[in-house]
Amino acid sequence: MAILTIMNDVQLVLQPRGRRELKGPENFELSIRRGVPLSGIAAELGADLPALEALYPDGIARLWGSTPAAPGRNNAKSVALRDRRAGDKVMFYAEKAFIAEATILHVFRNSAAARAVWGVDEDGATWEHMMALGDVEEYDTPVPAERILTPLGMSTPLRSITLVSAADHARISGAGAEPAEAPRHWLLQCNPEVWDVWSWWEDGTTDQVPWTVGRYHRDLRPGDDFAFWVSGPAAGVYAMGRLASAAYPTTEFDSFWKAPRPSSAQVVDLRFNRYLFEAPITRHRLAPVEEFADSLIMRMPGGTNPFPLSSAEWDLLNALARHGRTSRPSSSEPVVTSRPVNAVPETTTAKNSGSGPRTVTFDEAKLIRQYGEYLGRELRCLTVRLPSGEQLVCDVFDEDVPMIIEAKKSASREHVRMAIGQLFDYRHHLRRDAVQAVLLPSRPSSSVVDLLWSLGIKLIYRDGDVFHGPE
Repeated sequence: MAILTIMNDVQLVLQPRGRRELKGPENFELSIRRGVPLSGIAAELGADLPALEALYPDGIARLWGSTPAAPGRNNAKSVALRDRRAGDKVMFYAEKAFIAEATILHVFRNSAAARAVWGVDEDGATWEHMMALGDVEEYDTPVPAERILTPLGMSTPLRSITLVSAADHARISGAGAEPAEAPRHWLLQCNPEVWDVWSWWEDGTTDQVPWTVGRYHRDLRPGDDFAFWVSGPAAGVYAMGRLASAAYPTTEFDSFWKAPRPSSAQVVDLRFNRYLFEAPITRHRLAPVEEFADSLIMRMPGGTNPFPLSSAEWDLLNALARHGRTSRPSSSEPVVTSRPVNAVPETTTAKNSGSGPRTVTFDEAKLIRQYGEYLGRELRCLTVRLPSGEQLVCDVFDEDVPMIIEAKKSASREHVRMAIGQLFDYRHHLRRDAVQAVLLPSRPSSSVVDLLWSLGIKLIYRDGDVFHGPE
């Protein structure tokens, strides 16, 4: 990062982003990273709309605001709000560091627009002293606050928006510059018994979460790569992304933590950009790969987060993840989760569309496990939550084919007919290109075999220690 080249008369505005309880990170994500569609607040902008439309031809404005200063006082906040101007630079402060910079394009005051964008604070005030920003740059590595503030005779924390004169701005220009470093690579482990990763995935409301870290606090930098590893029987990489913050202390934890939640911890913000829940990179898949055989997560899975990854390990994961989703499913899409069959309890109940409660019996689970061992490769169980809220659980998915398989504990006509209905339901909602098959503990009657053949459904059945099919 390097502070942008300045002109002699350009002032510097030091702008606190705001604490988490004041929705600072949320507002930064909303109106700086994503930007505010002008069409959504056109009525509130009124006379300010033409100027902003000229500044933002694409219709997305980068906006920031401040609540009014106390009346009758000439403090740092009132001076900054009064004397800042278009062309000045802004540096955003958060967690004892400066995290981003921008150029002021326009300064205006609009209470209605501020309320429409950010609402009001706990005192009923809104951030009506507004700035339209351009040239927004988030630093790969946050600049320690003292590097900027100490030469100005100031100390941390920065409590108020503050205006730095053009002369002082010129004097400290480049104080934050550091040689560029390649991002580091980390693996962060999630225990689903502690943090409900499956519910988080199905919930679909947030792409950024704070994650606890027990070591390497000074080495974790925004922009570093991470792989998200789920531990336990379903062990493997289920998502990837980049760190969105340095390590910081917190006492706030989201609803996906299972009791007891930590009282406090050091965390980093994770910003996900690739999701592999439909086809995770499992431990079973990585175990025989030379580049990953000696990885810490394979040798010491009980270690403390984070686990450093070598460039070779990261490159391997990145290559294997290339087919993953780059965004969460929308509210109108099914949400699919894939786990190894041995990671699903042998007796589970889920609500199936149109078929009521369904139980995976021990006999079915045993048959599925035996079939996987016979094939010598990993089979998966697919769970899908439909937009209606209904949930489907498909016993087996063989990705190599691909094939959807429904297992039954009996080869009776009654059980096979039930399997047929489930298979068509699964294929419609999961994989319309998939082959369908039933897995049975023995060969059914000839009339049942004919029925399956007429419907294009394959038959797999056990005969002693051997499995026949799919046929």
